[in-house]
Amino acid sequence: MTNVTTALIPEEGWHCLHLFYRVAHGRWQLLSREQQNAAKSNLLALVQEIRSLEATQLLTLGMVTPKADVGFMLITPDLQNASRIEKRLSLSLGPDVLAPVYSYLSLTEESEYVTTEEEHLQTLPPEVRSDPAKLDQALTAFRERMKHYRNERVYPT
Repeated sequence: MTNVTTALIPEEGWHCLHLFYRVAHGRWQLLSREQQNAAKSNLLALVQEIRSLEATQLLTLGMVTPKADVGFMLITPDLQNASRIEKRLSLSLGPDVLAPVYSYLSLTEESEYVTTEEEHLQTLPPEVRSDPAKLDQALTAFRERMKHYRNERVYPT
């Protein structure tokens, strides 16, 4: 058996891991001021490290709910990497400080609510629709815009 893990990358899209935690305030208050500052510095350094990874995004969220205090949204191509990051985030403020309350895994995907070329044609002014050169230019621009839009939805940067 080897220690090498094979990346688990979907055929299309990237993994999107949503993590929600409650801060165990009792546990947090048991830490000294120095320990709390070190834990916060550790979390900040970890967030910066994750954000520096290629093709990976991490959003931090302050929650307005009694169920969770903090949330993270991680987007990355490799499921193995997402799992490793989740474990590190969970322990970033110290053992048992962040208690998971909810999480789910999704994939980035192309939207089903996309303007079709036929729909776009209907929005063009009559003078553009009646001029073949202007129409070709408008449709070329539309196709390029939609190609970029689709790529950003499936592989966000």
